[in-house]
Amino acid sequence: MFKRIPEKEIMEGEQATAYSNADFSEPHNLFVELISKLSMSRECSTILDIGIGDADIAIRLLKRFPKVHITGFDGSLTMLKYAEDKINKNQLAGKIDCRHGFIGDDLINDEKFDLVVSNSVLHHIKQTQSFWRLIKKATKEGGKFFIMDLLRPNSVDAAAALVEQYASDESAQLKEDFYNSLLAAYNLNEIEEQLQENSILDFNIQQITDRHFIVFGSMFA
Repeated sequence: MFKRIPEKEIMEGEQATAYSNADFSEPHNLFVELISKLSMSRECSTILDIGIGDADIAIRLLKRFPKVHITGFDGSLTMLKYAEDKINKNQLAGKIDCRHGFIGDDLINDEKFDLVVSNSVLHHIKQTQSFWRLIKKATKEGGKFFIMDLLRPNSVDAAAALVEQYASDESAQLKEDFYNSLLAAYNLNEIEEQLQENSILDFNIQQITDRHFIVFGSMFA
């Protein structure tokens, strides 16, 4: 296993455009299906989406759970513009509150949420303590969190093979970004260490595909 190679934390310009134009229906539908299967949305009326991106997952969540209200934030203004366009196209204005800001900013004040979710954000972050600290702060006592992200492969050759397998028809920009994201991803041991270091004790961590993991649990004082 090679050491993690960090990448840029924020996607702007061509990177954001390539991401928004790509077809992520398979992993994004899986994200929503797992939340439903694990009953993470039971008695849930408010969701915080950390790194909402172009709001594709938030929109899919609302179509599955139409009674919830979603608050999301992202550090990329380009992504948030795509999010606004997609939210309006799906006639969901008022159901999704998008904010611009970064992990570590005081974006949510003292707001607490029934469910805190995040997809493909953790691998962008170098100082992961701020990520887990936000999850602890934002989740109601007894509330739940659900995180899905990429796993770092065993070798750079394995990373290249995953890009060819899953992104062969995508743009050169997206292929490059996917490859860099795989190299920047954490492995299961590193993620478990992060959780323990941040005193998040009630969690379940699982590898769910050849390139994804999930970690979920409840938050108690």
